[in-house]
Amino acid sequence: MKIAVIPGTNRAGALSQRLGEVVAACYAELGHEVDLFDLKTMGPEFLEPTAYKEQPPAVTALVERFVAADGVHFIVPEYNGSFPGVVKLLIDMLPYPAGLDKRPCAYIGLAAGQFQGLRAVEALQGVTGYRMAYQYPRRVFIGNSFKQFDEAGLSDEDLASRVTAQCVGFAEFITEVGGKAAKTLE
Repeated sequence: MKIAVIPGTNRAGALSQRLGEVVAACYAELGHEVDLFDLKTMGPEFLEPTAYKEQPPAVTALVERFVAADGVHFIVPEYNGSFPGVVKLLIDMLPYPAGLDKRPCAYIGLAAGQFQGLRAVEALQGVTGYRMAYQYPRRVFIGNSFKQFDEAGLSDEDLASRVTAQCVGFAEFITEVGGKAAKTLE
């Protein structure tokens, strides 16, 4: 099975990307194919006024990667009480309905504050739910984010085990409900 891991920011040095690497490694250890996104690659062509209807090659390439996934695992940092705009831009570029319709999605919230990315995840779930994604119900929330990582990854064993359990459960969820999402842009 192919799982896209999307660290939801284009900010340089973001902890979301580090957490995405942890999640991607977990899926690889479970024997799944992983496509770890880096939204810093979303260049100015994503902002062209015609990009929605006449997608430049860079936009089409990223959209095709997304659509090829059996499931999508979002790492959702909280910015200003919601999720970063770059994630919304990616979603806006996805074809309708093929982009999210019947596509299993999982979520990890990440924030420096005490709400642990809850608002960001729920805001993103509102968007993906509107687009008819299958929502994996077991979410993970990480607060005090700047103290949760060491050179090896997540420094807290309980947190690392919760992330691993989410990956295992999401892979099972994809097997149960997946396979119904479109794999092409048509």
